[in-house]
Amino acid sequence: MPSSSREAAATPVVTASPRPEAPPPVPPPPAAGPTVGALRRHVVRLAAPICAALVVGALAQLVIAALLGHMGDDALYVRSLFIPVTFLVLAVQEGLDVSTQVGFARLHGSRARATADGAADDDGATAVPTSATSALLGRFVGWGAAVLGGVALLVVLAAPTLADVLSVPAPLVAEFVAFARWTVVASVLSVPTAVAAAALRGWARTGASATVALLVAGLQVLVVWLVGLVGGFGVLAVPIAITGSTLVGAGVAWALLVRARLLPRPGHVPGLRRLLALRHHPAPQRLAAAWRRVLRALPAGSWTTPTPPPPPPAPVAAPPAPAGAAPSDPHAVPPDGEPTTSGVSPEGAGVERADVRGLLLGVGLPVGLSYLLLTVTNLVMVWVLGPSGTDVVAGFGGAATVQTLVIVPAIGLAAAVSIVMNQQWGAGELGLLPRTLRAGTVVVAGVYVVVGALVLLTAPVVAGQLSADPDVAAQAALYLRVVGPSYAGVGLVLFLLTLLEQLGYGRVAVTLNVLYHAVSLGVGGILARAGGGPTALYTTIAVTNVVGLVVMLPVAVRLVRRRATEATAETAETTDSAVEVAP
Repeated sequence: MPSSSREAAATPVVTASPRPEAPPPVPPPPAAGPTVGALRRHVVRLAAPICAALVVGALAQLVIAALLGHMGDDALYVRSLFIPVTFLVLAVQEGLDVSTQVGFARLHGSRARATADGAADDDGATAVPTSATSALLGRFVGWGAAVLGGVALLVVLAAPTLADVLSVPAPLVAEFVAFARWTVVASVLSVPTAVAAAALRGWARTGASATVALLVAGLQVLVVWLVGLVGGFGVLAVPIAITGSTLVGAGVAWALLVRARLLPRPGHVPGLRRLLALRHHPAPQRLAAAWRRVLRALPAGSWTTPTPPPPPPAPVAAPPAPAGAAPSDPHAVPPDGEPTTSGVSPEGAGVERADVRGLLLGVGLPVGLSYLLLTVTNLVMVWVLGPSGTDVVAGFGGAATVQTLVIVPAIGLAAAVSIVMNQQWGAGELGLLPRTLRAGTVVVAGVYVVVGALVLLTAPVVAGQLSADPDVAAQAALYLRVVGPSYAGVGLVLFLLTLLEQLGYGRVAVTLNVLYHAVSLGVGGILARAGGGPTALYTTIAVTNVVGLVVMLPVAVRLVRRRATEATAETAETTDSAVEVAP
């Protein structure tokens, strides 16, 4: 039929006209992006202030403990009894801190993507309206205050019972209860400062974040010394120091947030001009007129007598009010320069609301659980070493203090790499995650090879500084000599676990963490109790550190590559759908 012939003849023409012999869609090649060397240098720049703040914070707590020791045995004893509650509070704070950091890092990346493929400036402020970041800050502060407030309320109500459980001597019960209650209440007040510092860190302003942390740590030491030791206030100087330092830190953090354009400037606070316009309302004007009449009634020559007011200027016609609005209504005409939401681009409306609840449950909860797990493992270590004598336990305690400082680079580098990775996540550049992981792993490996060698070489000297008792120093040196060479494994394992937690693999990280400690303490504890003593336990821990690295590194690499592959698959699906719709 003629019509069928024409249709059949037209069909190949329509198919070939748009794009003859178009190749099938393939996944896009990896983004050119920064090199491994550039990423490595970027990670080091971000990690240096974080590590400095962590070291100073740890040293500040040691100095506070020493100051309390000089106030008498009772002050240090009361604080020591409060340590289990302190670990619970710190677990909540760490979970909130890391969740805020991850949320702001992803927001930073997503806003950079939203502005013409990185047309924004380095901190992404061109793309991010302050209404988005201030709202996100408010939600994190609200959730943190609610969770930590619940913990504080529980401690306040259960403080007398806790004193009974811990067998606090009767003369110290009242002091312990007061210390516990006031300290947890002060910790709730520290939530805004902690959230602000974490937000700055996630925004890649690690120097500003470290400034807040260093200021808070220094003020706490200063206040404990002045109020507690010099003023004789005793152990209750600790909650006073927490409150005062966090309030000052909150003011500095607010200024730094404004400078980073994460909060609006004081003159641009939404509603501030509208609030100031209320002074033109008839009621405030009548009150001001009455106050002026009172001042004029004072005796002549009084310093409170006001000078006569200048003649009023010529009246200016007011702009017409909207229909239906009363002439005296201050909201009838919006004040000049009042910021509105109309200037915010609609494309950012869907991105600016981060899933705060999801971040707290998916990132903050695993971080808090891991922190509590470290506390439990220390208690188990003390229990396993108990039959070996007090010198062994005291030596382990001193070595554990050194280890607390040794793991600081791993935590700081993990935070820095996490900031970069989550910014890449928010920007849709997940294909760069394996490259960033490689850059961070190389830095951590290099740092901890040096750290392990230094600990092994300086173990006797460091142990001698920890205690004047030669037996205790010998036990501390034993731990450092046996476990020290495996610190390269400890640093990398801790780095990878922390990184997985902040990339959304919290369940995997907690599971691996539990298995790691269960094997090391389970096998080591059995060998130690069977007659091997502390050497058997320490040797098992060192071997587990190396084996843990052999297991952990491939798992982390595979999970990060899976995340990058998922991003490539999503891009390929988008390309396929675009090609199908185009004809």
